[in-house]
Amino acid sequence: MGRFIVVDNIQIEVIRKKGKKNLSLKLNQKTRTPEVSIPYFCPIFIAKSFVEKHIIWLKKHLQMTPEKQTFSDGMNICLLGQNLIIRCMPNACITHIDGNQLLVSANKEHIHRRIKDFIKKQAYNYIRSKADEISKKSGKKIGKITLRDTSSRWGSCSSSGNLSFCWRLALAPIFVIDYVIIHEVAHLTHMNHSDDFWKHLKELGGQTRNAKKWLKENASYLHSFL
Repeated sequence: MGRFIVVDNIQIEVIRKKGKKNLSLKLNQKTRTPEVSIPYFCPIFIAKSFVEKHIIWLKKHLQMTPEKQTFSDGMNICLLGQNLIIRCMPNACITHIDGNQLLVSANKEHIHRRIKDFIKKQAYNYIRSKADEISKKSGKKIGKITLRDTSSRWGSCSSSGNLSFCWRLALAPIFVIDYVIIHEVAHLTHMNHSDDFWKHLKELGGQTRNAKKWLKENASYLHSFL
């Protein structure tokens, strides 16, 4: 945990980084906390002065970033492309989808955890199936697939062929989810972002422009879920 400074009643976390030469300011999408990164031996008053110069930018992005939210009874969500209404059904045998309703077998205080677990399970099954389908086109074998609670990446691919995805992708449109899956499978062939990589991704069917645009415009919404 770093120390904090306050500018215009906004608390900003100060993060010291060895080897860093410049100051930078960002809004942590996962925690909705402003962060100023500074060189390791930089004085705090310089960090505060830097934030003051960019306070308008910070206030604007705070206004644009939704408050954190939990899944609750009556909430509308889009799960793997299907619009659903969450309904609390404590007496239901299991949490399941019935038509346009997501029936949760839990008391209201446990809804968020149950829904999150259900979403992760549904997301894993879809991603595993889609990744296997795409990998057959690329001729590459996939290792493990893991869902994580990430804030900076929607997906990643290791040199050993393991793929990792942010669970919140399940709340995005199908073409966006598919793009991220295809993107990571393409990395099994090209572990870079060279021209050959983008050509291969296109061959596998990735809708790059539209998907990247959607993620850029809706990242804050996806990350608003705890």
